[in-house]
Amino acid sequence: MTVPPPQDSSEHSRAVRGVLLDLCRELCGTLEGAGCVISRVVGDLLVDLVEFTPEGRRLQLGHGYLISDYPLTREVLEHRAARAVSLHDPDPEPNEAKLLEELGFKSLLMLPLVVGDELWALVEVYGESERSFEENDVAKATPLLDNAAE
Repeated sequence: MTVPPPQDSSEHSRAVRGVLLDLCRELCGTLEGAGCVISRVVGDLLVDLVEFTPEGRRLQLGHGYLISDYPLTREVLEHRAARAVSLHDPDPEPNEAKLLEELGFKSLLMLPLVVGDELWALVEVYGESERSFEENDVAKATPLLDNAAE
């Protein structure tokens, strides 16, 4: 068996970025999302790594967010379970709703990206339509995340 030469860190970074960007594209296509952001979990901080919108619109890349400021986000990360929020919910979580409004979206599906046993990133898929993300969207997204985590 031939072992491939080790990649330098910049090659590895580009490869990881490519996988994440592909994941964003697939999620937007599969879930009819208007945008996707993947952020690395660093302690209590989320640091944006990649973003994608079908029309090339800029989202929030380069920002960092305190996880403790966003209770639903914290829940996703602590429980490693998807959560959705919509401006059409009767009582959406205020901080998540404010961010949705600032970004110009109406709904959000948050998913944990787990690599091995490590919580690696938060995946956010944004929607512009009146529909909210539901369990069937989580079921469609899960195999895509699992594939990217490999």
